[in-house]
Amino acid sequence: MSARTFQSYLRNSAALFLLLLVTIPASGQFTSVKRRPDPGPMPKNIHGIVSDLRGKPVAGAHVFIRDLKTNVIRTLTTDTQGVFQQFALAPTVDYEVYAEFKGKTSEKRTVSSFLNRQDNVLNFQLDVAIIESGGIADTPAIEITTFDLVKLRATLDIPSGVPAPIPTVLLLHGFGEDRFVWDGLKKELLSHGWAVVALDLRGHGESKTKNGVPIQASAEWRTDQHEFPQDLDPVLDWIKAQRRLDNRKIVAIGYDVGANLVLVASGKFPEVRTVVAINPRLSESLALAGSAQEFTPHSALILASDDAEAAKVKALVKDPSKVQKVAVTGGTAAWVNTRTVTDSIFQWLQQTF
Repeated sequence: MSARTFQSYLRNSAALFLLLLVTIPASGQFTSVKRRPDPGPMPKNIHGIVSDLRGKPVAGAHVFIRDLKTNVIRTLTTDTQGVFQQFALAPTVDYEVYAEFKGKTSEKRTVSSFLNRQDNVLNFQLDVAIIESGGIADTPAIEITTFDLVKLRATLDIPSGVPAPIPTVLLLHGFGEDRFVWDGLKKELLSHGWAVVALDLRGHGESKTKNGVPIQASAEWRTDQHEFPQDLDPVLDWIKAQRRLDNRKIVAIGYDVGANLVLVASGKFPEVRTVVAINPRLSESLALAGSAQEFTPHSALILASDDAEAAKVKALVKDPSKVQKVAVTGGTAAWVNTRTVTDSIFQWLQQTF
């Protein structure tokens, strides 16, 4: 083969190679594979059912979800089917979950951050009795013993889905009433995220034994510092001992005798941030405190039908304080079922917290 022929062969071969290279599909050429970025762990959902030992759903049970990193506790309440659910929890945290109803507590279970599981179903069984009609018993009563051995009864209701510690309202009824007169206001407080403790004052409702002996409230107790005021210390101590409740944010709301007592509590207990006194009487408040020097309320909303009486009380209350005249006839239930009254209460709570 001559040199010229060989050079022509090389030229033709190179042209053929370039032609083949151009005609090869792009998918056959060298390409780099792009990987999708790792989205990381998904938010966790925790849900389930609380039932009794017979498998019947427990409505109104409290389910507690504790963040083991921060110790923040979320409180849920089961619906009529016993169902609870909490969505979009942080995925990199361990959670402790348990249920409670009528003084019975379930086992504690853990949702681990090491399990990259978005949906976590936890069912609990409690050894409680469900009413055969399909309903549940009222919120179980708490028993608190005073220093002079009176057995006080109260109830604690906790709002659903509010992280602990939860601000708390203590409700004190009027003379001759019981804790159930607050039911209307209690529902509104719960819907606004407040825990609610409603107390039967001594000699009222279910608080009618002292050292095992039956007692009945007397009109003389309205001005006796050794009777109704003795109920304040133990109930506030009980509230402060509850881990789920915020012992620095306690509100006291009272009517009649209860109003006189919340004003006394406002001056005596620093953890009582503010009070709402409905139809208080200054002379009775001073008597329950022991003297004018010991009556030192701070921060109070005074709702009253008598301008003059309300003004006398306000003169002894440190700011912030406010008086509002409201014309209502009747006891506690009549007052708290009046829209003007409830609107004023929630406006006051918003201003003072």
